[in-house]
Amino acid sequence: MKAFAEFFKREFILVIAGAAALVSCMLVPVTNYINYIDTDTIGLLFCLMIAVAGFRESSVLAFLSGKLLGRGKGKTRKTGMILVFISFFTALFFTNDVALIAFVPITAALFANHKKTMSYVIILQTAAANLGSMLPPFGNPQNLYLYSHYEMSPKEFFGTTVPVFVFGGLLIFLLCLFIKNEPMDAESRSDVKLSKKSYIIMYGILFVLCLLSVFKVLDVIVVFASVCVVAIIIDPNLFVGVDYGLLLTFGFFFIFVGNISSIPAVRGFTQHLVSGREMSAAVIVSQFISNVPTAVMLSGFTENAEALVLGTNIGGLGTVIASLASVISFRVYMETEDAKPLRYLVAFSLINFGLLAVIYAFSEKILPMLRFA
Repeated sequence: MKAFAEFFKREFILVIAGAAALVSCMLVPVTNYINYIDTDTIGLLFCLMIAVAGFRESSVLAFLSGKLLGRGKGKTRKTGMILVFISFFTALFFTNDVALIAFVPITAALFANHKKTMSYVIILQTAAANLGSMLPPFGNPQNLYLYSHYEMSPKEFFGTTVPVFVFGGLLIFLLCLFIKNEPMDAESRSDVKLSKKSYIIMYGILFVLCLLSVFKVLDVIVVFASVCVVAIIIDPNLFVGVDYGLLLTFGFFFIFVGNISSIPAVRGFTQHLVSGREMSAAVIVSQFISNVPTAVMLSGFTENAEALVLGTNIGGLGTVIASLASVISFRVYMETEDAKPLRYLVAFSLINFGLLAVIYAFSEKILPMLRFA
């Protein structure tokens, strides 16, 4: 029982997705559920996870952070800003989850003697990673899925995300100015060495192959086969770095959406509810089940790709479960000495809902004018 409780705590979204899929299967006639699953999205996500696991094994991200943190000059504000914007820009290429897994523990270690500043910087890192990952189609799982599902062109996608990315980055910068400027009690490490140097170029090639597949230059099957063969030859342990729980979550939600979409009454009601309110619906639903499953669920009931991209990315702000990346940061913070979860969650909610309100207003009022111009 204890083992199940631990699994549920760690993979609660997966459990919910599995239960939803099972219940939906009981409501519709038996069919070929495999047809509901977007295998291209899952295959591409798997390949990206393998490539990113390679970079992580080679200490590329730790090496980068060490070099940049050497410029912090022993001050909390400058060091905090560096950590926040490392997360912001790293999330562009390695996803928000990976950025936070890599850099939040560094923040916790460096700010061990600055507890209030530590929690503030971690909260800003989390928001920065969520906003930074929204820019490219491969920055987070929901973008990858929506870009593929709606067969969006690069112009359509980047025309939607670039203005919000820039505006969000500006807001994060302004919030960084409120980091206390005190002498650091811990020195940042700049002596991290790269490991497996001979493999880094190969991981880079795999990553480029994944990007070419995202932009429809290469077939997913070719890339999937190439990544698997190279990983088996170079380092089979890379397969351990894949988040199989997330892949299963996608699969379960594909089945759930496919099943309920085949029920005319449910489909008609949901389409009526979502139609014309795609962005706000995505933001609201994300607060309760996180933005990745929200993207899968709502995509079955609307053709407004741009609104759904905006809603699921902006919706990653707000509650701590609105984005699973936020849960990662919270877990790391909880492992620090004298952690104060209630204080953290209150500060997290105030900052994130504040950002959510401002960016939502920008996306609804200002963004249409920028597109028209």
